[in-house]
Amino acid sequence: MTEPTPPQRPVGPYEQSLIESRSSRKALEHRAAAARRRKIIAAVLGVVLVVGAAAGGFVWWSGRADGAPTASGPTTDKCSSLTPVKLWVTSAMQSAAIALTQAYEASPSSPCIDYTVETRNPIESMIGLGQGQPNRPDGWIADSPRWLERVNATAKINAKPATSFAQSPLVIAMDPARAATLTAQPQWLELIGSDQPIRLSDPRSTTAGMLTLAAALPQLSKEQGRVVIPKLAKQAAASTDDLFAAYETKPEDAPAFPVSEADLIEHNRVSPQHRMVSVTPAEGTPPFEYALINVATDPVKADGVESIRTYLKTPEAARILARYGLRSTTSPVPMPTPKGSLGEVKIGPSPSPEQVAAATDVWQAATTDFSLLAVFDVSGSMKEKVGKSTRVAITQEAAGIALQALPASTKLGLWVFSTNIGPGGADYREIAPIAELDPAHKQRVAAAASHLSDSVGGGTGLYDTIWAAYQRASAAYDPDRVNAVVVLTDGRNDDDAGLTLDQLKANLRKAANPDKPIAITTIGIGPDVDPKVLSEISKMTFSDFYAAPSPGDMTTVLARALFDHDCKNGRCV
Repeated sequence: MTEPTPPQRPVGPYEQSLIESRSSRKALEHRAAAARRRKIIAAVLGVVLVVGAAAGGFVWWSGRADGAPTASGPTTDKCSSLTPVKLWVTSAMQSAAIALTQAYEASPSSPCIDYTVETRNPIESMIGLGQGQPNRPDGWIADSPRWLERVNATAKINAKPATSFAQSPLVIAMDPARAATLTAQPQWLELIGSDQPIRLSDPRSTTAGMLTLAAALPQLSKEQGRVVIPKLAKQAAASTDDLFAAYETKPEDAPAFPVSEADLIEHNRVSPQHRMVSVTPAEGTPPFEYALINVATDPVKADGVESIRTYLKTPEAARILARYGLRSTTSPVPMPTPKGSLGEVKIGPSPSPEQVAAATDVWQAATTDFSLLAVFDVSGSMKEKVGKSTRVAITQEAAGIALQALPASTKLGLWVFSTNIGPGGADYREIAPIAELDPAHKQRVAAAASHLSDSVGGGTGLYDTIWAAYQRASAAYDPDRVNAVVVLTDGRNDDDAGLTLDQLKANLRKAANPDKPIAITTIGIGPDVDPKVLSEISKMTFSDFYAAPSPGDMTTVLARALFDHDCKNGRCV
């Protein structure tokens, strides 16, 4: 994945060389992470016979269907047709979920359902579960009840909690050679406060980071926290995939990191040449808790979700879960630990919502906040139909959920743009000023985002808008924050009376101030954008272009553009 990375201060030639080296390393890590995911799929297909592929889903604005699902069941003699039921799962559950659905479909008592499994991280799920989102699942296997609470609060879906059918304890994945040097089972304070602390994934967007911080924070005094938390924030990763990728790239230099036991077992299964061992804190460890949440809107599909929910608590399902390193909550199966691991696994209680909130607040205080100006295209093409919805309706809901999920300490402003929409015939109009997301401003932003469709019409005045947004962000520049403009568009500039691309680029070069850096992140939806132009604009302002060619991509793109930040030197960029 790619993260927008605006600088925070003037960068000299030597430091620039370090940044370029780091960018090369990150690109290598991401390629390794992608390769790891491909290996996981290949390993699953080697164990589970996947027959056929269900077609369907919404067709995006380009007229293309969504990609094939990761698992699909055959039509049996008892069924003249199968009802498709889509499940979203976390990466640690993916392999097991495919095996479970295949085993259940093979059962004579199973209903006429074709279960498909797709992987989504928590933030992608949070955005994609909005009621109007295309490619929405019927069931969602979350790995912590805290995410369900957050989804209900942001996406307003009022999904009902469910009891967990499986657990996986949080463990520390460590290089075997380093683990062999430990003389005793370490405590949380040793793991996070030593000269070589573990490396966390971001606790605001990953379950492993969230559980680690919530479990370790009570072990620290306030004085210790002031030293330890900023240090952890400086080296945090965006995801556990990034952490595994860094280890596979250079095992001797990669720090240990927290993951689910199931993720570690899966890693060792698909990457035996880079095996790791588990180290368990002496105080005990919280669990990842896997529960199937029914979010179906169709009664038949909802029944299909309930049907497999019952199966997930059977002894047969427990045996399948155990093969993939997951512990059934109803029919326990002995779970071996990797050779060389240290410490008996003692599963403790899950952190409460209050503990998670407190830990997240402490983490947020140790990192740099953002000042964002979000700019949305409301030109006439945004009315184009997408299945039963429209581009603007999908964008409106997804953006509303994503923006509401930003930390309260974020500064946020909203603009819309199309030709002649603003005062004096300007191509842009402010609908919410840049301000901190206190309750009043958060309500103002939510109301503004929910009415984007009211402004649709006209052409795409892209270049004038980008230049004006850059100037506004510059005028509102906050030296204690990362300052950025996020532009979402579905087309190319068609305002012939406005700035040309060359004029825009010349303006940006002339206005660039190394003491006041401003990133311009661009998001292109559908097939009609010019990726080359948008990428050029973003890269010259130290950011990046994100493409969303299909409906499912909108969820991932917004999650990455707004939440997947690389935390270095106390700043998340």
